Parts: sequence; C-alpha cells; structure tokens
Amino acid sequence: MLLQSAFTGILMGVFVILGILLCCLVGWYCSNTPDTESEKKPTMVKTLTGEKETLTSLVERRRREMEKTRSTVPARTATVSRVPSASASARSVKPLLVESTRGEVKALRGGEFIGNRMRFKVKVLNDSKLTITDVTVWLLSYPSEAMRLEEDDDIKFPKIEPGGFRSPHFDLLPTQDCVRGEIVAGVSYIDASGQAHSMTTEPFVIRAVCDLLQPEIIDASQFSRRLKELECGELTVKVEDWTPEQMYEKTLRILDQSNFYEVDSQFEVKEGIATGEASGWAKGKYTGKKLGVRVRITGKTQKEGASCRISMSGEDDAMILPAIDDLKEQLSAWLCPFCGSKLTLENVKDLRAGRSVKCPFCSVTVGR
Repeated sequence: MLLQSAFTGILMGVFVILGILLCCLVGWYCSNTPDTESEKKPTMVKTLTGEKETLTSLVERRRREMEKTRSTVPARTATVSRVPSASASARSVKPLLVESTRGEVKALRGGEFIGNRMRFKVKVLNDSKLTITDVTVWLLSYPSEAMRLEEDDDIKFPKIEPGGFRSPHFDLLPTQDCVRGEIVAGVSYIDASGQAHSMTTEPFVIRAVCDLLQPEIIDASQFSRRLKELECGELTVKVEDWTPEQMYEKTLRILDQSNFYEVDSQFEVKEGIATGEASGWAKGKYTGKKLGVRVRITGKTQKEGASCRISMSGEDDAMILPAIDDLKEQLSAWLCPFCGSKLTLENVKDLRAGRSVKCPFCSVTVGR
C-alpha cells in the first residue's frame, strides 16, 4: 500500500514537469512567428531620388534632417534700417515700413501788393510725424506778359521738421497797369522712406488794376465832368452777410486800400432805407491812364443784406472790367484785410458766428 502511494506521487511529478516543458515550447514558438501580414512585409515608399525605403526609416531620416537644419540656421536678430540721407536718390531707395506723409504735407498760398510789386507767398506745412527733406518750391506759371520775376523762380530748404513749416515768397514786378492771370506754385519733397512727392498750390487769381494805381487829387465838379467823357461799365453786387452801414464803411476802406483818392462820400437813412455813396479817382502807375469809380450802397438800415452798384469809368477800356472784378471780389468775398488772401470756409463760419479767426497765410487775427 505504501509502495502504491509512492508510485502515484512520482507519476504526478512527471506529468507536472511535462506540462511545464510543453508551455515553454508553445511560448517560444509564438514569439518567433509574425502576428500580421504587415509585419511579414514592411511598407515601402519611393523617395524623390527614386530609391525605395521603409516608411519608418523615411520618417526617421526626415526628423534627423530637420534637426540638423535648425542647428545650422543662425538666430534672427532685430535690425534697424537706416533712413537714406537727404541727398539720396528716390529711385534707388526701396520704401521702408514707415508712416506715409502723403496727404499730410500741405501747400498754401496767398499774395499782396507791397509798393510797386506783387508778393506771392507759399506756406509748406508738415503735419506728418516724420521729417521731410529736399523741399523745393518754385513757380509753375504766372502772367509773364504783364509781370516779371525779380529773383530766382525756385527756393530750396534742406528739411522741415514734424509740425514745422516754411514760408518762402516770390516778388513779381508788374510791367503794365492791368494785370490779369493766375499764379501757381509747385512743391516737391522727399519723405522719410526716400520716396519723392510733388504737389501744386491752388491757383492764385490776379485781376489787378487797383493795386497798380496811384491816387490823383481831383474835386467833385471835375470828377463829374470827366466821367461824362469816359467809357463806363457797371455791375451790381448783392451781399447777405453785412448791413448797409457795414458795407459803406467797408467800401471806404477798400477804395483807400485800392489807391483811389476819395473824391466824395455820403450816407443817409430815410424811412428805414439806408443809402450810401462813395467815389474815387486814380491813374495808372505805368501808363498814367485815368480811372474813376462810384459805388452806391442801398438796403434796409441795420439789417443784413445790401445791394452795391459799381460804376467804373476809364481812359483805357482794358482797365475797366478788371477793375470792376477786383472791387467786386473785395466787396463780396471774405478776405484778410492785411494780406488780401481769401479766408477758408472754416474761417468764414467762425466769423459769421461772431468769433475772431487767424489768417492761415499771414497769421494775423481777423475779427468781423
């Protein structure tokens, strides 16, 4: 009985050992056998050079190439581009990423007669945030048949700082008593990026007879007699911004500034209607031709709105219409009383509101 039990134990031990060996053989076989079809045959791709390689090796090679490229490219540092000098040619300079000055540089103009010459003024205003250089101002056109330029026709400035301005002027000497035409100036400059710009001023209209006159003394009776002998032209101007009283005072001032000798003047009010009249006499500086004017103002007293009739008589027919146009413009337009330039629309609005303004050309404060 004891012998039988020992034999059974030995037999069970043998079966256990055989089971262990069988499990080891199965595990070894599985580890050396491919699981899928893809592992039996690696995926092949064709490179740009025509060579074939596995997808895994291609990805790994690309990764190594990118790391190598990063290691060889130097770090990018910030640089400051140098602005070209004032004498640099605009064609040879590439634009930089800077704020453009186009539309921020302005060219204004005005003019006045000083003595025996016309002084034409140009104001170049730099409203940009950058300096402009190589600024040149020149005359594009002027009535050369009746005027001559006293000096050079171009004026240069090295630079104009942000918010700054330059105000050159040109003196023109009349060669006739009657001057009609327009003066136009050109302005060129180079901005901070090296680009060249140019612009022109608005035309400055000259219909100058009154500024080329000299007052000549004459009494009222002689004045009336001479007017009957001369050719005459008339024009009526209606104004809405001044009363008859204001227009009468304005007329006297304009005749005086236009070099007319005041022959006679009177003002009266009857039944609420104001009537004023002023007359003047002058002769041309160059030809000595005589010119007489009579201005009659009517309207409701102390009410805005008046009618001004201009009667002009002269020995030279060519002087009559320009002289009428000259007086008409001064009587009806808002002009600076100091430099004779037209005020801007904003200036006119402020004046109509009773506020004082500064002339954009001569910088003199003007009140209504």
